[in-house]
Amino acid sequence: MKLQGRIDKTLGEHRLYCGGVRFAILLFWLLAFIAKVQAEPLLPVSWAATEKQDHPLVGQFWSTREQLQYSLPEWLEQRPRGHWIFLGEQHDHPDHQQIAVLWLRALADQEAGVVLALEMATQAQQAALDAHLGEAEVVADDLAWNPGWPWSAYGDLVQTGMQLADRVLALDLPREDQMRAYRQGAPQSALSEAMAAALDLLIDQGHCELLPSSQLPAMRQVQLARDQAMAARLAEVDLTGRSGLVLAGSVHVRRDLGISRWLPDSTLRSSVLLQAVDERTHWADYLPSGIEGIAAFDYILFTPAIPPVDYCAELEARMSGH
Repeated sequence: MKLQGRIDKTLGEHRLYCGGVRFAILLFWLLAFIAKVQAEPLLPVSWAATEKQDHPLVGQFWSTREQLQYSLPEWLEQRPRGHWIFLGEQHDHPDHQQIAVLWLRALADQEAGVVLALEMATQAQQAALDAHLGEAEVVADDLAWNPGWPWSAYGDLVQTGMQLADRVLALDLPREDQMRAYRQGAPQSALSEAMAAALDLLIDQGHCELLPSSQLPAMRQVQLARDQAMAARLAEVDLTGRSGLVLAGSVHVRRDLGISRWLPDSTLRSSVLLQAVDERTHWADYLPSGIEGIAAFDYILFTPAIPPVDYCAELEARMSGH
């Protein structure tokens, strides 16, 4: 009996020791994950946008398909390799560009390699981007950067990509190719009448309904040509074992109308809309209607708003010559 008691005691101590080791290992990995998330914020520590910072949706990340709110760090950590993340930004919103920087850093820290792809650079700039890849400091003149995309807004992202990414990919068509599409049409037409009509409506709204309706089909051809060219560039990339981050305007990022419609079905991607909040308080009220049963976006990430700017008044003044 004494021997059996010693055996039972020893086995009990062994089980307690093993359980303690397993707990310690789990605790170590949990603390490491928490430390990593804390070290790599995925949202700005302080918002640059000053409007509606206390809105209840700010910082929330929603799946449009599952209609569920996700933890952003967990979602990003669980993205499969070989996956493109499309960020649809508001071009004049500083927090949207800062989010792209933070996500790029987080993807780079996964130590699997990352490719950054930008609407803001044309394919004519690819040689310059490749030549300066890996340099500690790059300035706008090094890349023949288009001042229409302010370096003050995008320079931090570009320089971070040059330092951390395997490659920085220039997506957009050069101006002369866009003008050719305006005159001669895109390589491929819209995939359906519904797609053509939806693009015409968005182009009209984007130009404050100031364009003659007769001009909309030609403008649509430019949009189609740009999306097709950007899709072709992405399709050329072997993303096996790596991650990809695309930053573009929200219409280009739409799954039903944009770049995704021209990508092979085998290309893994998620489309994230960066959405400034307004008076609406339910997340689903911000989701644009998709066409042909295709959701416009897979996810929505909410940010504060910037003060409104009357771009329509500026456009009307330019068109009238004042």
